[in-house]
Amino acid sequence: MRVAPMTEWGARDLAWPESADEAASYAVRADPPRRLVSWLALLGLVIPAWEAQISIADAKFTAGRFLITVLVVPALVVLARSGRRLMAADVAALFMAIWMFVSAASNGGSLSSPAAEALQMLFAYIVGRAFFSGPASLDAFVRTLATLTFFIIAIAIGEHVAGRWIAHDAAASIFGTTPLTPVYRGDTIRATSTLDHPILFGVFCALVNAILLLWEKNAGRRVLFSAICLLGCVLSQSSAALMAYVLGVAAYSYDRLMRTAPARWTLFWIVLGTVLGVVFIVSRHPIGWLISHLTLDPVTGYYRILIWDAALAEIGQSPITGFSFELFHKNILDSTVDCVWLVEALRYGIPASALLFCANIAAVWPARRRAPGVESDFDRRMNLAFAIVLLLFIFSGITVHFWNYMWIFWGLCIGIKASLRERAMNPDVSHMA
Repeated sequence: MRVAPMTEWGARDLAWPESADEAASYAVRADPPRRLVSWLALLGLVIPAWEAQISIADAKFTAGRFLITVLVVPALVVLARSGRRLMAADVAALFMAIWMFVSAASNGGSLSSPAAEALQMLFAYIVGRAFFSGPASLDAFVRTLATLTFFIIAIAIGEHVAGRWIAHDAAASIFGTTPLTPVYRGDTIRATSTLDHPILFGVFCALVNAILLLWEKNAGRRVLFSAICLLGCVLSQSSAALMAYVLGVAAYSYDRLMRTAPARWTLFWIVLGTVLGVVFIVSRHPIGWLISHLTLDPVTGYYRILIWDAALAEIGQSPITGFSFELFHKNILDSTVDCVWLVEALRYGIPASALLFCANIAAVWPARRRAPGVESDFDRRMNLAFAIVLLLFIFSGITVHFWNYMWIFWGLCIGIKASLRERAMNPDVSHMA
């Protein structure tokens, strides 16, 4: 089978496997321990974090946080024994966690919330880095992810019919807590399923869609899976989710249609960079222009512009260490800040946001290969899939703040992409999962 030159995203042209049983063979090779790790890493997705929390030694654990913490020790053992090379993303992820601690400590006050946020991202990154890299483990991960995603979308359909957040109500009754208050748009409830907000649920469906488009080799099932993910985005009634879905499909379609052009992604980034450059040169408020064109509701877009203006003014007062979790006594900042980059800069200073950005870019950055032709077609497809996911995280983060399980999932995806990049750079690492 002819394989065209490598793309600039760290993936070759996406010719599907010649064997119709290739994906099934991965599942056969994925032994029970690998499948168990996949379930443990992803099970937090279906257990509502707001209501279902337990306290251990004065520390609060959601299901996702607890399971990632359980997995991090064996993950470190795997990394230590396997002779893995140090990647730039490893350094950025570690330094980000350290900086979050240092900046929070410099501001005084409790370190419990900063520790939880820093460690769950770092632990998730380590788990993704250690366990999900080779075809067998990664295929098991995506299969588990697809199963749980379809389950939470089914819950979202039930919410739309029942007119209430059934998963959160059920978790609250079990754990004796107060459930989240449903969010409506007009007279219709916005589905959130097991996640903490409809926007998070919708964006998650869009991210999973990008993975499934490149994982599933059967055209009919690809269309079906994509339609199910689109349904989740629609039920969330989130413009950020619909935008991420469209961009994911567009990136996939562009790569498929332009697969004979080796420099297609170079051309893509040149065009995108030119457009953004024009926006920043011509527009008086470039960020405002982008936000207003990323939202369906003009009122929502205007509110987000106010958030940016207010947040940037505060960040300018403490750009290095931020303010940790202190209140600003300003309604617009103390209620919600719909931008993950602003939130991290407000809490831990600009270095924290910069290191998070660097971790993503370091994982996505094109790999230099020593032995062309060694990387499998499955690796190439997953390389592109998780590159798209990370870029969608970066882009969606302009109008979305990620927390609880979505924060963990982001760390998992960065770690997985960093390991795929390592495999592309070092084919001698044949014993990876």
